[in-house]
Amino acid sequence: MKKKYISFLFAACLLGTMPSCSDWLDVTQNIEKDADKMFDNYSGFKGALTGCYSDLTKRDLYGTRMTMSTVDALASLWYLDMSVDYYDYIKENYYLRNHDYSQTMSQSIFESIYSNMYNAVLEVNRVIQAFQEGKGLVISDAKSRAVVEGEAYGLRAFLHLDILRLFGQVPVEASIQVKLPYAEVTSFEQSLTYYTFDEYVSKLKEDIERAKLLLKENDPVGQYTLLELNQVGTKDSDVTLDDDFMSYRQYRMNYWAVRALEARIYLYLGDKAKAHDVALEVINAKTASGKNVVELSSFQDYGQATHKVYSSPSECLFSLHFANLHDISVPLLYGKPEVEGETNAGVVSAQRNLVMSTTWKDDLFVGCDPNDVREDIWSDTKDSQNHEYPTISKYYVEEDSPGIIPLLRLSEMYLIAMEGATTLEEVNTLYSKYMVSKNVSRSDYFKSFDDLKIELPKEYRREFFAEGQMFYFYKRNKTQRLWSNESMLMDEGLYIIPNPDTDF
Repeated sequence: MKKKYISFLFAACLLGTMPSCSDWLDVTQNIEKDADKMFDNYSGFKGALTGCYSDLTKRDLYGTRMTMSTVDALASLWYLDMSVDYYDYIKENYYLRNHDYSQTMSQSIFESIYSNMYNAVLEVNRVIQAFQEGKGLVISDAKSRAVVEGEAYGLRAFLHLDILRLFGQVPVEASIQVKLPYAEVTSFEQSLTYYTFDEYVSKLKEDIERAKLLLKENDPVGQYTLLELNQVGTKDSDVTLDDDFMSYRQYRMNYWAVRALEARIYLYLGDKAKAHDVALEVINAKTASGKNVVELSSFQDYGQATHKVYSSPSECLFSLHFANLHDISVPLLYGKPEVEGETNAGVVSAQRNLVMSTTWKDDLFVGCDPNDVREDIWSDTKDSQNHEYPTISKYYVEEDSPGIIPLLRLSEMYLIAMEGATTLEEVNTLYSKYMVSKNVSRSDYFKSFDDLKIELPKEYRREFFAEGQMFYFYKRNKTQRLWSNESMLMDEGLYIIPNPDTDF
């Protein structure tokens, strides 16, 4: 992006890292020429698309704020008590938990998320524009060409949905209308068009349809399971691909990830029947040989004797591979990293970590079967004063070990299908299968749809804690009292994050 390049180069001038600032314009023009050449070959397309996924791992996006911190703080999930002298990066979540959007801290966070979301969209748009200009023909294989283009449209839809869910109006029976840009431009200098909610949603659906059309007959997930595509090139694999870039589909916007996103969109819009039907398609997805494309996996991941993985990687339809997750998750969630000479190193602290209270943690699993493996995700950690603060192990990885951040999981498809089901028989069949993956075997679950309505928010909290989904559940239902913050009455306006006054 031009503004990104200019900002970088201007900073370089100030730091004296360039021969002279009089060369600034020439260097800028050379960088722009290099960017134009990026799509002269397939490697350039690969690099550009990989860069789009890399953008999502930024801390202001899904690396932290859109998953484990900011959006879950808006859902009042973290234990935050202003009597504690918090570090600033924890204090900001206190204001968000109490929906105080007037604070400078809050406004700065929203502006950063908003800017980075649209920056990521503009990067995706560069890939889309290259295809629109016919440059995609440098990708000789038609299937690979279609997959790369389809992923770009799927990513654009993914980002725009979360912009809508965070900064847009409530999706049903809104008394407050909000216009937002559906960005199809490729630079900051191009003017943006702001759309009404319905117009924005129409654009969103168009991108989903384009992605589906491009991916359906071309994505290798039609031939192989996600696990098989993760193992290409290893001793455990007998799968060969003509294009190795088509492996590791779980970390990319594959066809079934797009369909899962489609189900999420319809549910958010209140069309539970369509959401149900699409979610069932994802649940029942098969390869050409009849294998399940992906299966529920919580028990498979949690139940390993060693190297337990609590982020449910096996059932992810779309996730981010994070090379340095330890560097982000440990200081934020598990205690200060051990630093020589510092006291209380490695000890959890309510001042500097996002934690739970023991009461909330117990309430999270009240009434649950004691065999439910999801309770294992919580550690009963204590601070230096022996106060107990449960911490979530979902993102714990050893130093220098890669981790994943889930963005779309099969568990969500089960809950979506249950919410849209029209018979209790179907609800209970789906829930039974869902709970077996949590190491719970029962058949007598819901006696009425009212029972289901009561249980669904509990399941979302247990399942997607620190994944940034609970606030959107509350928003689409216009929930007035939030779990763990019932003294505060939510209204429609508090569900609409202020639209920052920024040009990105």
